[in-house]
Amino acid sequence: MRQLAKDTILSSAEFPSFPVFIWDFPDSELRRQLAPIIKMRALLRLVDVQSRSVPYRILNPKEKTVARLAYEEFRPGRPKNESAVVTHLWLKSVKGYPKYLHTLAKQFQEAGLKIIKKEDVFFKALAVVDKKPGDYSAKVNIQLDPNMRSDQATKIILCFLLRVMRINEALIGQDLDTEFLHDFRVAIRRTRSALGQIKYVFPIKTTDRFKKDFVFAGKLSNELRDLDVYLLNEDKYKSMLPPILRKDIDPLFDHLRKKRSKALQNVIRGLKARKYAKILKDWDAFLNKPQRASVTASNAKLPVLDLARNRIYKKYRSVVKVGSQILGNTEDEMLHVLRIDCKKLRYLMEFFASLFPRKKINVLIEQLKKLQDNLGDFNDLRVQEEYLLSISMELPATQRQLKTTLVAIGSLVGTLGRERQMVKDAFADTFTDFASPENKELFQELFASKAKEDDS
Repeated sequence: MRQLAKDTILSSAEFPSFPVFIWDFPDSELRRQLAPIIKMRALLRLVDVQSRSVPYRILNPKEKTVARLAYEEFRPGRPKNESAVVTHLWLKSVKGYPKYLHTLAKQFQEAGLKIIKKEDVFFKALAVVDKKPGDYSAKVNIQLDPNMRSDQATKIILCFLLRVMRINEALIGQDLDTEFLHDFRVAIRRTRSALGQIKYVFPIKTTDRFKKDFVFAGKLSNELRDLDVYLLNEDKYKSMLPPILRKDIDPLFDHLRKKRSKALQNVIRGLKARKYAKILKDWDAFLNKPQRASVTASNAKLPVLDLARNRIYKKYRSVVKVGSQILGNTEDEMLHVLRIDCKKLRYLMEFFASLFPRKKINVLIEQLKKLQDNLGDFNDLRVQEEYLLSISMELPATQRQLKTTLVAIGSLVGTLGRERQMVKDAFADTFTDFASPENKELFQELFASKAKEDDS
């Protein structure tokens, strides 16, 4: 790893083969630096670059070396006839002959060569395959005009989400990285949320049709994602068990891996099916055709800033209302309702973030994330307990193996239950922080002052 545009190596390691995941890296400083960045993501090879360097000595009339010159070129590994993406001439001085270096540098510049200070082969190589750093992100990063029609702004948001779906859909079948499926599913969830929360910008009949379509599209991969989560957490689950039980739970994960293989094939078939193809074809056509006037699309012409303020503030008040009720009675079902409301609020704030002061809205989003983490952890632990108890009935094993595996699963479920209670106990403080007077004041400043009521 090196610093871009500089010839400085920050850390390095030797690899017997191309690494794909962070655990493929040898124990080294490079691994420690990259681990928080890569996490569980797979590394994809985008372009191969070959380098060639030819050294020269510059001699004076007495055949003394007065400077060193190196010609260096970088070219893609394939195809072989591809021209070099970067070529450099490096001039280096020799002790005792400083004047020669300055004279040669001046002559090169007079001949038309330029001194390059910030050029980097990394960017040049990516340009060969039409890539740029940061040209893909699943995070919503859209710039909207506050005076834009609401239907137009909503289509811009939905087109972005469709692009994320398409990019990840094409990679799911390769089974390289579980996060392709995750990003794909989040784009679907955000699309459904936009259709449900950005109200009356499209005809009701159209909105209802596509909401149902994307419910279907999301369900295609429910089982696969659940299995991915359990398998990604295998080491974590085992660490929760007493050492004597850790091997006994192996049959569970062997079974989950077999189920996952079948679930992946079901997803691949589903994504290739006519129904799914028609949904996305019709959706793409709708997003790219002119909007027709409709009496049921009463907010279509409304400036998007007005609509955004209204929808965000209404959902914020709903979150505070439900959360305040839970403080007096923390029923599991109410926590689930609040979790869904928080997700809808989060999506709305991210969709329209560009319409508001970035620092202020980011403060509120970060506070909301903390509440979501608490509610999400509680829900995940509850679902995991229920799933582990139900899946134990499917385990194919000998009677003796099954008994020890069931003991291990029971121990794990008990640990998850205790952790779930700790998360539940932390809810009151987490929600109180989110519903603080400071946050309330900031929500009112950004969203309440000019919000107009709609028929929600």
